[in-house]
Amino acid sequence: MTMRLPRWLALAAVTFTAAYATQAQASCGASFCLVNTDWGMQGAWQEKGWRADFRYEQLLQNRLRSGTDAVLASALDPSHRETESLTRRWVSTLDYGWDEHWSASVTLPFIDREHRHIEDSAPASWHYRQFGDAKVSLRYQTNLHDSDETLGVGGLHAGLKLPSGRTGVRNSTGTLAERALQPGSGGTGLLLSAYYRQFIAPLQLSWFVQLNADLPLNTVDGFKAGRQTGLDLGLSRPLTSRITGLLQLNLQQRGRDAGAQAEPEASGGRSAFLSPGISVSVAPQTRVYGFVQLPLYQYVNGQQLTARYAFALGAQTRF
Repeated sequence: MTMRLPRWLALAAVTFTAAYATQAQASCGASFCLVNTDWGMQGAWQEKGWRADFRYEQLLQNRLRSGTDAVLASALDPSHRETESLTRRWVSTLDYGWDEHWSASVTLPFIDREHRHIEDSAPASWHYRQFGDAKVSLRYQTNLHDSDETLGVGGLHAGLKLPSGRTGVRNSTGTLAERALQPGSGGTGLLLSAYYRQFIAPLQLSWFVQLNADLPLNTVDGFKAGRQTGLDLGLSRPLTSRITGLLQLNLQQRGRDAGAQAEPEASGGRSAFLSPGISVSVAPQTRVYGFVQLPLYQYVNGQQLTARYAFALGAQTRF
């Protein structure tokens, strides 16, 4: 038995790997590097009908990093430095499948963010609870090979990130938050991905690979978010009749923000995260899941706040 990627996906993986190895101006040093929780893409449910996913994510960034190194306290400017950012997100996704090939989804995040830094020797802070940028997407998938031992499925996603989040949040003193901290980017983005998954019956093992791209299309009010690309590799295997073990490797790189209101010298980077998790079936139509995301490698441009870990807890149901 052999496991082969389709030629189109193998070529895409080689292209991405080459870009990841040679570009030094992109990643998640200062933002979420999320695990892949697209259960439809991973083959959990493919039937016609509605599906809903509700997820909570949390990230505490309180470690300053420059390049791949931690920044020592003695090297910090006491009159101007980042302190910490705590971000909590509640992400709701509604998905409808017309058949085993076509489906569409809409995603809306609600963001609770606290940020603190020192500016001109005076502490400054922001705390807001706002909706972020919504996403809409269309997916097509099809069987690429099917035998007694293996089932291989490939698919494509295409969608848009919409400028639904606010970009004018201020703190109690009326100071406008930096654009990168705002709940919305202000611009529209093109979302693209390609994936392949395979189920190996003798091992009761599923694995997948997905390439992702978030490509900002315009500059709004002097700001354009950096381009993001990612590669997710995942394994899942039943541990009991109700519990499934999950493991992912998540690679991301993020380009520098651009525009008069951006800070290109302190934005973007690249990262690799290992994300173990479990999924538990609590009802015939419902499952709950959790992931912890641990950094294996982080590189950031300039000085940026990074985190020791992130986690996500969620539930998905179909109806």
